[in-house]
Amino acid sequence: MRILFYTGKGGVGKTSVAAASALRCAQRGYRTIILSTDAAHSLGDSLGVELRAEPIQVLPNLWAQEINALHELESSWGQVSKYLADLLAWQGVETIAQGELSVIPGTEELFSLLQIKRHYDEQRYDVIVVDAAPTGETLRLLSLPDIMRWWIARLFPIARALLRVVRPVAKRVTDMPIADDDVLASAQQAIDALVDVRNILTDQQVTTARIVMNLERMVIREAQRSLTYLSLFGYAVDTVVVNRILPPGVDGHFASWREMQQGYAPQVDEMFEPLPILRAPHFPREIIGAEQLTVLADHLFGERDPAAFLYRGPVQRVEKMANGYDLIVPLPFASEDQVHLAQSADELLISVGWHRHRIVLPQSLARLRAQDAFFEQDALRVQFRRGAA
Repeated sequence: MRILFYTGKGGVGKTSVAAASALRCAQRGYRTIILSTDAAHSLGDSLGVELRAEPIQVLPNLWAQEINALHELESSWGQVSKYLADLLAWQGVETIAQGELSVIPGTEELFSLLQIKRHYDEQRYDVIVVDAAPTGETLRLLSLPDIMRWWIARLFPIARALLRVVRPVAKRVTDMPIADDDVLASAQQAIDALVDVRNILTDQQVTTARIVMNLERMVIREAQRSLTYLSLFGYAVDTVVVNRILPPGVDGHFASWREMQQGYAPQVDEMFEPLPILRAPHFPREIIGAEQLTVLADHLFGERDPAAFLYRGPVQRVEKMANGYDLIVPLPFASEDQVHLAQSADELLISVGWHRHRIVLPQSLARLRAQDAFFEQDALRVQFRRGAA
């Protein structure tokens, strides 16, 4: 199975590019499904069909769905939400507010990612194309399973042991709802499933992310940050898509825009090298329906197979040294003044800007201490040595 994960700043044409990729995969004979995890669904508009929460076949070899995030939340987090609602009711919160407050912000979109695991487990399709939310939202969602797993690993054993002691006493002295083992087990199961999704998306033999951008300064900067943060969290990127390039011969208002784009084009080539860059022109009409999407796919891929790995770059790795080990983490576009490290037992916390990632260290590194860190080209090299402070 192959998973293609399209992300990019809002408004760059990401949905059209994802839909064109899925259509071309289907035309090449792959059983393909494209699904939208963006809360503001526009995939159905792009395909020119009305989609539902369950997959429907829209063309030969092509299925599509717009995930109902609320339904995914209720089916995966329902017991926990019910307990939180009961607790809020005990506190006197109004009935309508109970439903709103019992949902942790952002979890609806997070649980929509479980559909990826479902299709991966069922193996009914050869290719899964994901039309993801805009970059910032996607990065937040992709980092949440790690954060939740960290808290669960530390708090759940304590909470379960404490509840076994407190629950019998609490029921005699208060009518406050106390979470039972089923609620904790349900939360554990849901978080384990989200961690499985993260493992699927970081499996570089299966999944690659693709960043869609336009030739505008702010969008280019966003794409650079996306590549840094995706690399930080272990997601492989195999191409950059430059969309909506104005053609020669435009005049008036669009002539200055084309001049600006032409100025940025060579910079993009240098910035994202050695990633391949796919290009698509600005079309005179909306890209809606199979015919227009086929034209877009022709511009993007030509004779190339969209399901192929368009680039295989460096991955996080450990190298044996004479007096210890080095951990190499690819971090394109990052600089030493942006990166901060902290080590605690068998974990290394890497902070880049506002994003943090905890790396669980292998035993060979966990018994050592991080001594130094520096950049080599686009990778951060962290040196672990015996007796280092």
